[in-house]
Amino acid sequence: MFDQIWSFIVWFFEFLSILLKTIPRDLTGLYKLIKHHVLMKYNVFRKRDFIHIFRANVKRYNSKECFMLDEESLSFQQVEDLTNQLANFFTAEGFTRGDVIALILENSLEYPCVWIGLSKIGCIAALINTNLRAKPLLHSIQTVNAKCIITSKQILSEIESELKELDIKKVYLFDSKPTLKIKSNSISSSFETVQLYEQFESCSIQPPKSLPYDLKHPVFYIFTSGTTGLPKAAVIKHSRFLLGSFGFLCATGVTSDDIMYNTLPLYHSLGGWVCITYSLLGGCTTVLRKKFSASNFWKDCVRYKCTGFTYVGELCRFLLAQAPSEYDQKHSIRFCSGNGLRQNLWMPFVNRFNINQIYEFYGATESNAYFFNLDSHPGSCGFFSVILPRILGSVLVRFDPETMEPLRDEKTNLCVRCKTGERGLLLGMIKKSLLNAFDGYVNNPSGTNRKIIDNIYKIGDQAFNTGDVMLADKYGYFYFCDRTGDTFRWKGENVSTVEIENMLMNILKINDIVVFGVSIPETDGKAGMAVILDESASSINMNTLVNELKKQGLPSYARPCFIRLTKHIELTGTFKVKKTVLQEDGYDLNRVTEPIYYLNQQKQIYERLTPEIYDLILKEKIKF
Repeated sequence: MFDQIWSFIVWFFEFLSILLKTIPRDLTGLYKLIKHHVLMKYNVFRKRDFIHIFRANVKRYNSKECFMLDEESLSFQQVEDLTNQLANFFTAEGFTRGDVIALILENSLEYPCVWIGLSKIGCIAALINTNLRAKPLLHSIQTVNAKCIITSKQILSEIESELKELDIKKVYLFDSKPTLKIKSNSISSSFETVQLYEQFESCSIQPPKSLPYDLKHPVFYIFTSGTTGLPKAAVIKHSRFLLGSFGFLCATGVTSDDIMYNTLPLYHSLGGWVCITYSLLGGCTTVLRKKFSASNFWKDCVRYKCTGFTYVGELCRFLLAQAPSEYDQKHSIRFCSGNGLRQNLWMPFVNRFNINQIYEFYGATESNAYFFNLDSHPGSCGFFSVILPRILGSVLVRFDPETMEPLRDEKTNLCVRCKTGERGLLLGMIKKSLLNAFDGYVNNPSGTNRKIIDNIYKIGDQAFNTGDVMLADKYGYFYFCDRTGDTFRWKGENVSTVEIENMLMNILKINDIVVFGVSIPETDGKAGMAVILDESASSINMNTLVNELKKQGLPSYARPCFIRLTKHIELTGTFKVKKTVLQEDGYDLNRVTEPIYYLNQQKQIYERLTPEIYDLILKEKIKF
C-alpha cells in the first residue's frame, strides 16, 4: 500500500513538473490555434477564397513589391494586372473551369502568376518538377489529363521529344521579358508555340468574370513520390490552400513588414505554395531566387534586407559547410521556418548565424497530419499537449518493421498506441472538418485508399498513414526518426524506390533489384542504394550504367549512390524482400563481403568501393 502511495506521489510531482514546463508552450499553441480557427471561420463565412484576400491586399499595398528576383520585381498591383491578363487570355483560348494545365517552369517572377491567374478562371495548374524527363514526365502530364503545357524556351528544348508523344498541339511559353529575343514560332516545328508576354499586350487587365464560391475546387496539383513508382498528384483544394496558408502565417507570425527569402523550387509545396502565400495572404514581400546558392545566401539576405527565410534541412547544412563570412551575422533575419534541420546541427546553426527563432514543422503535401515547433526546441518538429493530446489530431502507433503496417490489439483489433520515447508510425486522424480532411490523389483511387488506415481509436474511424516514424518525449515534443514505405528524401527531393527499381530492371533485364535509402555521415536525407541479384557477378557494365539511367530520364538526385551485387536476396514467408536487413548492412564493408560500387561524382561512373574509399566517406572527404 505504501509503495502504491509513494509511486503516485512520484508520478504526481513529475507530472506537475512537466505541466509547469509545458504550459507556456501550450498556451502559445492554443492562442495560435484559435487565431487560425477564427481566420478560417471568418473567411469561410465571408465566402472569401485566396483570390479575394489577395485583392484586398492589392488595394492595401498597391505599389509595394510583392515578388522580387534579381533586379526585377512585381508590385501587388502588377501581379493583379498580370494574372488578370493571363486569365483573360486563356479564357479567350477556350479554357474553362476544371481544365488542367501543366506548368513546367524555372523559378521566376512569372511562375506564381500562372497558377494565380488560372485560379481566377477555375483552371487547375499541375506543378511539375522541372527535373523530370522521359516516362516520369509523360506520366505526370497524362495522369492529370493536362490540356496544354506552359513552359520556357530552355525547358522546351529539353523536353520536346517527350511532348511529341502527347496529343498537344500548342505550347505556351512564359519567359521573362528580358529573354524575349526571338519570335516564339521559330522555336519548334513539332507544334505551335505561343509566347505569352507577346499576347498579353492586347489583353485586358480587368478582372475576369467571378466564379461561384467553391472551397472544394482545386487550386493546383502538386506531385509527390509514391509507392506506384511514379509521381502522384496531390489535390490542393481552396479549403486546404487556406488551411495551410493561414497555418504558416499564424505559426510564424509573418506580417506585412517582413521580407521573406525563398530559394526553394516553386514546384514544391513549401517553396511554391507556402512561401508565395506569405505575400498573397500576409502582405509581405517575397524575394525569389532561380536556384539556391550557399555562397550568395547571406549576401542576398543583407542586400534585400530580408527578415525571414524558409529552409529544408539540406539548405542549412550547406550554409554551415561554407567558410565563415562577414555576412554570417550581418543580416536582419529574425526567424526561419522549414523542416529537416537535424538536431546535431540545430545549435551550431543558431550560434553561428544568430537566429534564435526556428519554426521547424512537420507536414506533407497531401497529409492531414501537421504541427509546429513554436518555441524553437532544438531538434523537435512539433509537439502535443500532455493534458489534451487528442486535440492535435495525430497519433503514434506501433508498427511491424517488416510490413510497415500498424500492429493491432488481439482483443479489440484496434491500433496500439506508443508509449513515451517509443518509435511509432504517425497517423493523421481523418474527420469531416477542414482541419483533418484527406483529399487524396488525382485519378488514383488505389493510391488514395492505400494511405488510409481503419480502426485506430475505435471501430470505424480512419486515419491517413504518413509513412513517417517518430517518437515523442515526456514533454510532448515530436522528433522525426525515419520514413517507412517506398520513398526516401535526398537532395531536398522525394525519391521513389519503385521508380528506380523499375528503371534498373528495364536497363539490366534483371528482375531481382531492391532500392532503399541509406545514411551518409553528416548528410541530410538518405542516399539511394540498390541491391542487385547478379549470380554471375559480371553481367553489369558499371562504366555505362550512369549514362543509361540518364537516357531513361532519371533525375540526378534519384540515381543510386551505392550499388551492391549479391548472389542471394532473402525473402519473407509472403515473398517480400527483407529490406530492413539490407538497409542495416548498407554499404558497410565491415558487414558486407560482396562487391559494392559507389557513384564517383566527378567521373560519373560507378567504381568499386574499397576500404580506403569507405574510410574517406566516413571522414566526409568524399561528398555525394
